[in-house]
Amino acid sequence: MNFLKKYRNFLVYCFFGFLASLINIGIFDLSHNYFHITLWIANTIAWFISNFFSFFVTKLYVFKSEMENLKKLFREGLVFLISRIFSLVFDDFFMIVAVLVFPWNNLIIKAIDQVIVGLFNYFSSKLIFNYNNRHLIERLKNLKENRNRNEY
Repeated sequence: MNFLKKYRNFLVYCFFGFLASLINIGIFDLSHNYFHITLWIANTIAWFISNFFSFFVTKLYVFKSEMENLKKLFREGLVFLISRIFSLVFDDFFMIVAVLVFPWNNLIIKAIDQVIVGLFNYFSSKLIFNYNNRHLIERLKNLKENRNRNEY
C-alpha cells in the first residue's frame, strides 16, 4: 500500500499519459496515413490535441491542482504549453529522422516516441502543478541569498 501511495502521481499520470498517447497516435494515424497530411504537420496537430487533453487531466486528476481562477488557469496553461514545446521539437525531430530518413514504420516509431516524450512530460508537469515544486526558482534564490549572508 505504501508503494501505491508513494507513486500515486506517477501511476495516475501513466494512466492518463497512456490515454493522451492513444489520442496522439490516433490523430497522427488519421492525419498522416489516411488524410495524407505532411508528417510534421500531422504530428503537430496530434501533439496539440493530445496536450489540450493532457493539460486538464494532469492538472485535475494527477496533481489535483485547484482551478482557483482564470488567471491561474491561463498561467499554468501557458507554462504547460511552453514546457511541452520542448517535447514537440523532440517529437517532430524524432519522427522526421526515424520515418523519413530511415524507412521505419511510422506508428511503431510514434509509439516509441510517445514513451520517451511521456517521461519528459511527467517531470515537467510535476514542476508546474506540484505545489511542493511550484516555487522552485524562488527557493533557489532564497538559498543563494542565505548562503551569501552567511559568507559575510
